[in-house]
Amino acid sequence: MKALSVKQFWASFLVIGQKTVECRSWPTPHRGELLICSSKGDWVEEIEGLDEGITFPGGMALGVVNLVDCKPMTKADLEHAWLYEEWESEALKGYAWHIEPLYQIIPVPVKGKLGLYNLDIEIQKLPDNFLDHAVYLDYMKHGRFRHPQWEPEYWQKLPK
Repeated sequence: MKALSVKQFWASFLVIGQKTVECRSWPTPHRGELLICSSKGDWVEEIEGLDEGITFPGGMALGVVNLVDCKPMTKADLEHAWLYEEWESEALKGYAWHIEPLYQIIPVPVKGKLGLYNLDIEIQKLPDNFLDHAVYLDYMKHGRFRHPQWEPEYWQKLPK
């Protein structure tokens, strides 16, 4: 499968559908399934009420997205790219990769590469009772859901 390495937190945002535009300095003719891998380096989000934040893992395959289109970046794309404001003018010189999330996977350690690359690994879809891959890893580490909003009974009732 074609793969792309992306820094955290953006890698996680792509696979959960929060970020729908990936900004790159180069275009790609590839369309279709794309495995999103996080670059080396975790990103930890502090959660009020928890003594230890939740870790969005680096160096892992996280999920599969659909690369729908690739075209020159526009100002309209910036909102969906989740870039730092100081990066926006440089981003407008690049390309917007329009992405739709397909499914998250149980995170698998990978060694990332630059550009698009082929990655032949076995992947398993994330079980339905986990909100996302970070919650899955947190659950595996602690043996329980540490936050009420991570409980399937809470988030599965939310409107889609």
